[in-house]
Amino acid sequence: MERRNCMAVIKEMVVEIPLNKKKLHKDLEWNFEDAFYKPPEETLQWERTMETLIKHIPKPRKEWEFKVLSIFTTKSIEELKKEFKDA
Repeated sequence: MERRNCMAVIKEMVVEIPLNKKKLHKDLEWNFEDAFYKPPEETLQWERTMETLIKHIPKPRKEWEFKVLSIFTTKSIEELKKEFKDA
């Protein structure tokens, strides 16, 4: 299995986030910069990005929120919707 690049994942997620979600954009920009200075095998940048997503999307309801979480987790949107519905 190929190792994912946190910076690439953040770039992919940011495209899906509405522009008016400025704080989320700013926090992910910080995560991107943080990941830049970490080796790819380091997990800290993934943990920090996950914390950012939990902070801003604790209970996803909108389609873009599920899309962002799908990109991050690699789970399908349908799978995520089911998980949050069952929680």
